[in-house]
Amino acid sequence: MSLSKGDQEDLSDQVVYFSLRLSSPVAFASAVDKAFADADSEEALFYRYLKENNRIQSEFHVTLIHANDRATHPEIWEKYKAEFKDTLSREDSGDYASKLGSGEVLPDQVVWDQRIMALAVRATGKGGEPLPCANANAHITIGTANDSIKAFESNDLLKRWKEGDQSKGSIRSTDFPRGCAFEGDVRANIAG
Repeated sequence: MSLSKGDQEDLSDQVVYFSLRLSSPVAFASAVDKAFADADSEEALFYRYLKENNRIQSEFHVTLIHANDRATHPEIWEKYKAEFKDTLSREDSGDYASKLGSGEVLPDQVVWDQRIMALAVRATGKGGEPLPCANANAHITIGTANDSIKAFESNDLLKRWKEGDQSKGSIRSTDFPRGCAFEGDVRANIAG
């Protein structure tokens, strides 16, 4: 049974963010392992810390837009919201996490400091066109040093990295293994 227009609107108002969620977290984690397999001990130090302390994320996604960014990027928010409402109007299963579409993540650089590790990426949709993204630097957060560090801090890390800003501590980077691409689904992420 499809949702009424009112129920569709209520559910779409509960969206916290839209993302491109990777279909295979295991394949992604394995590729990250390979990125550090031949690294010297100093370069791999933070990654080993994240692994040994169970600080690697269990699921991976590219945040396309967060509700906090809808005022500065209304066209992106409204695009994904309209796609979500369209999906809800066609959905018969009651699964409100239905995918809005599919996409692909093309990795670039692994970037980290003493607090957080992220992968700078390009997120594309069908046909290879870029998916609209409110983040200045599309990325996947790989892990954080502890629970007090929030994944969204990857945005600041990547901004400082691109600007060459080492004022908050050393930022390191390494190439991600070439030829990797990861499939995923564009999804609405509901509060609660």
